[in-house]
Amino acid sequence: MKRSELIAILLHNVALEHSAIVQYLYQVFLIKDHEVREEVEKIAREEMRHLKWFAQKVVQIGGEVTLDRIEEAIDLTADTLRKMIEADISAEELAIKTYSEQLELVKDDSVKRLLERVIGDEQHHREEFNGLLGKVEDEENPLNGEVEDKKTAAVLNDLLREEYSVVLKYLKAFFHSKNCEYRDIMLDLAIESMVHMGDLGEKIGELGGKPDLSKVEVEITDNLSLPQQVMENIVYEEASRDRYLEESGLNHRDDVKKLLSKIRHQEEYHHSRLKEFLGRIHRLTVGRPTEDED
Repeated sequence: MKRSELIAILLHNVALEHSAIVQYLYQVFLIKDHEVREEVEKIAREEMRHLKWFAQKVVQIGGEVTLDRIEEAIDLTADTLRKMIEADISAEELAIKTYSEQLELVKDDSVKRLLERVIGDEQHHREEFNGLLGKVEDEENPLNGEVEDKKTAAVLNDLLREEYSVVLKYLKAFFHSKNCEYRDIMLDLAIESMVHMGDLGEKIGELGGKPDLSKVEVEITDNLSLPQQVMENIVYEEASRDRYLEESGLNHRDDVKKLLSKIRHQEEYHHSRLKEFLGRIHRLTVGRPTEDED
């Protein structure tokens, strides 16, 4: 198998894991049953690890990570808990089938071991979802009723999509940066933005709305030096902080204001952390080549 073919397989797997994560997070935002929600969230975190492992393998063999998703593999239409879990079982079966077929084609031992590990995880997930399905009652009751405040739900969805976009942007920087400290910062900030997504999505669900996890466009400027990348992210975090500050001062209900204020404080920390890092690399790189010139 050619290297380009192996990279294509791994990128397909990244996209498949991304798709499962989107489906499971959407459900986590809406499911009211505490036990079921915790189980789906745990499985979503394990799929995030799978995505990371496949993406890191792409980088190891000289490829470039793309964080695409497979739209036809994502089911956001289920309107009952039973239908959601049935969709999750189908997602796990698709992953098992896909990775098992790849196992017969791939010759690289390290990739084969990774596929074997992930297949085992997906089989366990399928068992867990089947167990949950046995506990769900048959009533076909919708998970949500009327939206309490459509305007606020729309604002929160706009912020949710911004966080989703920046998660993908920061993850790509994490996979490809050569600077270890910057990679750590990007991963930390991506994880915090995922938490913001969770808080926003759950609040949308509490309002009776549905989180908008449709595909987002990620703007990444190629061929920037490390200081330029950091500066671009500083500008973004500054604008994000100001947006949350503005929204937290508007006429939203108190619990929404509290959430927006909390996220605004965390965005302020992101901003200051990036500024501190920029100051350090400016001191360290005076008279030395930039990351791209090494």
